Amino acid sequence: MRGPMQKSLSVNSSWQSVLASPPRASHILQIYDGDDFLAAAVAHFAAAGLHAEEAVLLTGTKDHLGRIGHALRAAGVDAASAGRNGQLMLSDVHESLVHVVPNGCLDQALSDTRFTGVRWWGEVTNTLHHAGNPEAGLHAEKLADAAARKYGATVFCSFLCDKFDAQGYDDVLQNLCCLHSHVIPAEDYVQHRLVVNRAIAEVLGDIRGTLLQSLTSWKGLGCDLPSSQALLFWVREALPTHFDAILERARVYQAQGERA
Repeated sequence: MRGPMQKSLSVNSSWQSVLASPPRASHILQIYDGDDFLAAAVAHFAAAGLHAEEAVLLTGTKDHLGRIGHALRAAGVDAASAGRNGQLMLSDVHESLVHVVPNGCLDQALSDTRFTGVRWWGEVTNTLHHAGNPEAGLHAEKLADAAARKYGATVFCSFLCDKFDAQGYDDVLQNLCCLHSHVIPAEDYVQHRLVVNRAIAEVLGDIRGTLLQSLTSWKGLGCDLPSSQALLFWVREALPTHFDAILERARVYQAQGERA
């Protein structure tokens, strides 16, 4: 589990603020359930890095790299020019799996005095996990975390997961969160907080007495994440028999909000 960062972002920050100016050597996880959110987040992360004169490395599927490129162009970023001058480097995740961490590219970017730092986004773990090799995926995250610390790079990972599916929590989600410094669990933090709080209130009622003591004494996961997602992890640990019901109601309220 990661220790405390020298600089921490507010746990109630938007994902845009998390990705715009994260602390150096931070390791950020995005939980996404749609390609549009992935492309928007990675483009925002890349654009902020390019604007700050950092080198940006993107390792993804061809489809996702195409979507990210479109989002960058829509935001007025000249990705082609950044690519020509070596500030923006793209690589296919399927061709990069054997290396996991692009050390050569990181070394090259860090040694280039034109750049103030390095940002790297990748979906190596996501690709390995959904190909049926979750152990290798978690190992890749450990290597990426070590690379972030070694190089002082900002590392950003995207993982496809239904945030209201209990199986995801049983499978890999908690382990992944513990290997990151910051977690982005939803595109709309306010809506996520509202639906989670409503679901918890309806299933558990007011959190008071011994329940409140349990919550306030809970140590968390050692990462910076919105309070609503932290609440879900606490429920899973402290009140597992209620966890599925809370997720089911949160999913319903999320769908209602999207239709409204």
